[in-house]
Amino acid sequence: MVDANIDADSLTGRIILKPNFSWSWRANLYLLYTLAGISVLINLWLLAIGIWVVLPYSILELSVLWLCIYYCVYRCNLQEVITISQFEVLIEKGYLKAVESHNYNRSWAQFTVRKEKHPWDPKVVSIRSHGEEMEIGSFLNKQDKEVLIRELKRVVYG
Repeated sequence: MVDANIDADSLTGRIILKPNFSWSWRANLYLLYTLAGISVLINLWLLAIGIWVVLPYSILELSVLWLCIYYCVYRCNLQEVITISQFEVLIEKGYLKAVESHNYNRSWAQFTVRKEKHPWDPKVVSIRSHGEEMEIGSFLNKQDKEVLIRELKRVVYG
């Protein structure tokens, strides 16, 4: 998802990049609770007929599923904030707060777009200044990268 707030007169503003995710944390918990309920019913039936060996594996399976869902939701909360002011470009990356911050002089910074190697691959958008290059929005899909490129062109070219 690309959320751009650019002032047309000064060509400054903020672009927020977030990955797309289909389900919220609550929806994922509903899925986990439903699967846990089904698993408990099956395990109670198996315990009643004397097959207790399945219970530890069922608990292990639900634990691994919970860890996988937690990891996916955590990764979907990654965001990049590109703040473009009159004299600098600030890129902040993080999950709940800015963990990584990169500051570039606006007059020296260049936004570059590399073509995809395969038609299915998204383009690679990066910022380059003084021999350093950093990719922007690596988690975005192809359509969102096109929106990002369009917004960056609007900031650079007016």
